[in-house]
Amino acid sequence: MPFADAFARRFPERPDAGYYRATALFLRGQTDAAIQTARQVVDMHPDHARAQNLLGAACATAGQNDCARAAFDASIRANARDPSTYVNAGLFRLRSGDAGRAAEYFAEALTIDPQLTAAREGLTNAREALNGNPR
Repeated sequence: MPFADAFARRFPERPDAGYYRATALFLRGQTDAAIQTARQVVDMHPDHARAQNLLGAACATAGQNDCARAAFDASIRANARDPSTYVNAGLFRLRSGDAGRAAEYFAEALTIDPQLTAAREGLTNAREALNGNPR
């Protein structure tokens, strides 16, 4: 948090400053503050894929499903080559009971990075859920 605050004070106009601050807040469990800070970044820079991904994760944690879905979609539009967003979106969909869509997200992550353990595990869990054997 001290680094994120110092970075934001020194470079307040840079979107990454807000992104790192929102990340630090989220990691400290301050989900509402992380959402507010991430929203400020994406309102000014809607193509900031990492901030959109973070907003999606924070909104999902807070149970704001529409916000999470929209943020993950915006992150993918901004950078379709980042497998972490597909994994986060897949986890969100799996937890929301949409195993079919989750499997698609995990499969997409694996096309980008075939070694991504989280995507492989997610795809396995999604397939098990689709077959009626959720973990």
